[in-house]
Amino acid sequence: MGSEQSAEAEGRPGDPSSATPPAKHRAKMGDIVVVAQGSQASRDVSSDPDVIKLQEIPAFQPLLKGLLSGQTSPTNARLEKLDPQQVLQLCLRYQDHLHQCAEAVAFDQNALVKRIKEMDLSVGVVFSSMQERQKRYARYAEQIQKVQEMSAILRRVQLGIDQTLPLLERLNSLLPESERLEPFSMQPGRL
Repeated sequence: MGSEQSAEAEGRPGDPSSATPPAKHRAKMGDIVVVAQGSQASRDVSSDPDVIKLQEIPAFQPLLKGLLSGQTSPTNARLEKLDPQQVLQLCLRYQDHLHQCAEAVAFDQNALVKRIKEMDLSVGVVFSSMQERQKRYARYAEQIQKVQEMSAILRRVQLGIDQTLPLLERLNSLLPESERLEPFSMQPGRL
């Protein structure tokens, strides 16, 4: 359908009527294609939790019925009996009450903002001290790691010495008496 219209517009380039769009084609019931027919089975809505919640909401009426519905009724007569000065006083008192509440909330908010800033400073100080402590402990952990590595090296050296000493003693015993060395000892103070 759209391609036919564009083809017609292209076919008449000098025609001034081609600039205005053609009248829209109204769809008829026969033109509508139903892809999937919906199920029309009757549902029991009385057990639906959303419907139950809606039914539990109490009915209410507006305070000034005549103003909302636009109908002239006996309630409009009651509205006319309201004293505008008293309504104005009520509104002014309500405005003053809201102003006082707003001031109280603003005061509390300012106090909270100050306290939050103080806490931010305190947390910043604690955080920086914890970072310094963490760096210091990282250095300690590095040193402990080096000590553990040295200890492992010393254990390997001790194991090497323990394996070498019997061989040394055996070799020493094979030498002639005049060329023998004195027994080897790892004790300090002995030469």
